[in-house]
Amino acid sequence: MANFKYVEHITTSQDLLGTLKSALTFNAFDFNASAGETEEKNAWKIVNEVPDQATGKIKELVIEGTAKIGTTGTKVFQVKLTNPGFATPASHSSLIVQQLKDFDKGTATEAGHPVKYEWAKENATPKTDRDMTKPVYMYLNIMNNRLAMILVGDPAINFEDYRKSFLYVGAIKPFKYNENDDVAGNVLLTAGSVTAEPTAPAAGYDFGQYTSYGNNTFQMFMTKSGIRFQKHYPSFITQAPQPGKAFVDPVLKDTGLLLEPQGFNASAWSRKYHMSPIYIVHPYDGYRGQLEYVISVSKNNILHLDELIVDIPDGTAGKKWKQEVYRYFDHNTEQNFMNMSANVKMGVAFLKEVRY
Repeated sequence: MANFKYVEHITTSQDLLGTLKSALTFNAFDFNASAGETEEKNAWKIVNEVPDQATGKIKELVIEGTAKIGTTGTKVFQVKLTNPGFATPASHSSLIVQQLKDFDKGTATEAGHPVKYEWAKENATPKTDRDMTKPVYMYLNIMNNRLAMILVGDPAINFEDYRKSFLYVGAIKPFKYNENDDVAGNVLLTAGSVTAEPTAPAAGYDFGQYTSYGNNTFQMFMTKSGIRFQKHYPSFITQAPQPGKAFVDPVLKDTGLLLEPQGFNASAWSRKYHMSPIYIVHPYDGYRGQLEYVISVSKNNILHLDELIVDIPDGTAGKKWKQEVYRYFDHNTEQNFMNMSANVKMGVAFLKEVRY
């Protein structure tokens, strides 16, 4: 457990950025010395915070991560998170997340297209009691390389308007063949949203025809050739999607696979659930790497917050533990990166704990 921290916390929309700041403020990750692990210091920094004048709570937070990529690479990146609900009460369940650039030159500017991150339907009809003071469930895995987070609006407020929303920001894990080459542009941002993505880039954030808005696609800092903030897509090992979501062949018709609702998952043969890494693909550059310690899981016969245990073979490089425990999340925002995948009926899970 030498390189990650798992956090579960109930906060509120108005306290969210303060809770995130507290979660990122610690000296070092826990480690198991008896298993031969050594201490790894926390590299996350709080660069800037802006309080709301009326409440004193944080309305804008800039954080800095330092990713170690491959055997030689180091990528420092900054991200700005803004809570619009202080100025606009109707925006009570959202953040605006942006990658920054030129901060190393002392002239930090908003760089990537703003990405909306929502954990409830803010314009629900009829209007619900949800506002900035209401609870939000936070599930967070912190590594120096990246953050993976699920935010859930409290269902106790209303059963219909809340969402389970996923965010990933930071470096991806390149393949071993390119682990020392993919450093400068290796920052990914994606977040779930209820609100539809823009149909055209906002003023000042037009990076061409394939500008990523960060909800239904992955927004990567740069492509291989240096083009910024372009659309990248998910790939994972899966069966065919459900009928109505699959390729329609002129002869075979709908090629979707109808799953038996109570039988599929776990496998009748292995008694195990199938899980897959989530790979990052660009339509020209090709396969680039994978989300770090985030996996895809079919939504069949598994419940939100279930735990999945992965046995680690003895002698696995870099892993002193025997098991990894992943927490499953049935993310369900209308806009999320699975929309542009081979199978939309997939949930996500990220690392919760390791067992020795």
